[in-house]
Amino acid sequence: MSFRKLLLAGAAMAASAAAISAPASASIIDRPHFKVLGVVIVWAAEDSTGAAMMATDFVIDDGAGGTDLIGGAANDGRTLVTGSLTATADAASTAALGDVLNITDDNGNVETGIDGTAAFSAFSVDDNATLGGEALTYNSSFYVASNTDFGITGEVIASTVDGDFDLTDVLVGMDYALTDAADATGFGDNNQDPGGSFAAPVVAGTATLDDLTTAQTLYTGAARTAGSVGSIVDQSVRFDIEYTLGAGGAYDLSMGAGAVEADVAYTVFVP
Repeated sequence: MSFRKLLLAGAAMAASAAAISAPASASIIDRPHFKVLGVVIVWAAEDSTGAAMMATDFVIDDGAGGTDLIGGAANDGRTLVTGSLTATADAASTAALGDVLNITDDNGNVETGIDGTAAFSAFSVDDNATLGGEALTYNSSFYVASNTDFGITGEVIASTVDGDFDLTDVLVGMDYALTDAADATGFGDNNQDPGGSFAAPVVAGTATLDDLTTAQTLYTGAARTAGSVGSIVDQSVRFDIEYTLGAGGAYDLSMGAGAVEADVAYTVFVP
């Protein structure tokens, strides 16, 4: 046998021995995976009974504006009277607006008509006598708790007008509050400022109901409302809406007479 063949045979035997002596091995793959979608919870009052503290929208991020898991008109809620757990009525009545007419006579004496039904005493009239009104405003609120940023649209979905008033006569403003010591819900202990911005006419209070006859984005957030571990109420931010009849919110005879009423739907979505 040649020296070259001996070398090849030796190499083959060494490789065989190495293969026999190598330890057996196997592998296991672990693949942990977590995914939490964006969640926005909207709560105020339940529509069919007017009961307070009810979640009426639960929006989960689907990448296309969010899917409402409590969908359908039958589950749409109503707002709360700001700072309270009282569900707002289906429509603002004069009783909800407080004193309707104030008469200031020439001596500066003021008489007040409650809901337009109280009788006035005789009053003096000269160039100093005026007829005015308390601020004709209607305030309501709803609450949002979220683990992501979100937006809010507003749209007038039904309305009726009568006499000299129409939708352009009612101003709409919106803001939010992180805390309010007087609020009966005790919200906000574990929230944070969602930042973002309101549409300019709304934050300035110069938008009107007529501007909302088509859906408008009123608020665009920049962060979640939940700031630390807590309950839904604790992690919530309160959104406040104010409607005002007429510039300055005080009635004047020049405004005429009539009525205006609207259903305004506020929709919270995940961008």
